[in-house]
Amino acid sequence: MKKSLRLRLVLGVCLTMCALWSSVAAWMFTNMRHELHSMLDDRLIASTKMVAGVVQQLQPTQLTSPAQAPAMDILSVIARDGVACEVSLVRSEVDIRPIAQTSNSPGFDSLGATGFSRITKGGKAWRTYVLEENGIRIATADRMDVREHLVQSLAYSLVLPFLAALIGILLLTWWCCSLALKPLQRLQQELARRPPRDPHPVQAGQDVVELAPLVLSLNDLLARMNAAIERERRWTADAAHELRTPLTAIKTHVQVAQLVMDRAEASGALPQASTALQQAGQGIAHMHETLEQLLLLARVETGQSQEGPTTRGAAITLAFEQACSQSQQQAGARLEMSVDSPAPWRWEQLELPIAPALLTCAITNLTDNALRHHCGDARVTARLALTSAPLPAATPGDPPPLQLLVRIQDQGAGMTAEECQLATQRFWRKSSAVHGSGLGLTIVQRIAQSAGGCLRLQPGPEGAGLVAELRLPLRLLTGGTGTLTQA
Repeated sequence: MKKSLRLRLVLGVCLTMCALWSSVAAWMFTNMRHELHSMLDDRLIASTKMVAGVVQQLQPTQLTSPAQAPAMDILSVIARDGVACEVSLVRSEVDIRPIAQTSNSPGFDSLGATGFSRITKGGKAWRTYVLEENGIRIATADRMDVREHLVQSLAYSLVLPFLAALIGILLLTWWCCSLALKPLQRLQQELARRPPRDPHPVQAGQDVVELAPLVLSLNDLLARMNAAIERERRWTADAAHELRTPLTAIKTHVQVAQLVMDRAEASGALPQASTALQQAGQGIAHMHETLEQLLLLARVETGQSQEGPTTRGAAITLAFEQACSQSQQQAGARLEMSVDSPAPWRWEQLELPIAPALLTCAITNLTDNALRHHCGDARVTARLALTSAPLPAATPGDPPPLQLLVRIQDQGAGMTAEECQLATQRFWRKSSAVHGSGLGLTIVQRIAQSAGGCLRLQPGPEGAGLVAELRLPLRLLTGGTGTLTQA
């Protein structure tokens, strides 16, 4: 079941308002109920004292005749206010004779001591107040049901506005949430209308603080996806183009061999057939090498290498020596290797975040490329050392990390600075006559990038040859960091 952010927000606001308002309303109701009862008690006291003041002004002879007591006038005023009152003469504790009372008086013959008390008359509860001065007792009373009715009216006056305000807040919150979620709706509409191969970044939501990080991450994801799609498209086009040439050559040589073989018995052209088949075999080997390089490049770019994740200690120098030996045997040329000491550490303390097979593959591609283009009597030099220099992905201000440096230098035709920038592109070759698939340096660069390192190509001294430097970040197994001078 789908969850609604708007419904959650509205319910959260309403529940919060209900909890806060209920607490405030309960506190206010309790306080106002106490204040209301105190106010009604004060009214009883004030009514009693007002009657007492009038009675004190009467002559003793006027008090003996209840029908002629002037206190009846003031009692009628009190009765209209809802207060029951009774004036009595106290001759003794048992001889109490009423002389005046209101029409709603329940009778106060059972009242005891002065002050506040409660009595029940006619099945109804009363709140009474008694004042006795100079033989005159004045009693006033309120009905408790009338008081509770006032309290209920007060409660209704609190609850009804609360309910009305709650409904209003619910509707306003829903409306405000709908407006606040409009940017999300616009983002959804833009993504729904977006063509599958549209490379432009998403615009909706960039002006909203809460949505801007999401849109930024989404645009970054779309950019990576577009780059991956474009890379795969170029890979397919380049691979098809590169495979077309050796396949055409193979087809041609095989056809020539077939024609020659058909005429071999009559013309004695068997050596020509042998040459054609040999060339066809070379074309097959070239195509096989290109396919292997393409498969390796695909595994590196998609992170699907099945080897171990790291190379430690002596395995680093072993991979370097194996790569140089393999390249030297295949090329038949002389390669001078050198391994510098990793002081102040030992090789056992160092670790590369890359599989041994990938490290060997990267160095092999560099040495193969150098031996392929080398010319002259000088040797190709391959050096393994430690260094520290800022990497492309390093944060500005951080100390340079400890790195493994593989430096290969040849004495070939060399390349210009512009050609060095193009050399890592797929299938790029300086000349169509140069043997190779044009993928070796691309694979080295991808391997370096997968480990957080880099590949640098630069013209050799005085423009002779090419210098290739592979830099890979190192970790110290015993902890700590190191900083070396530039190698």
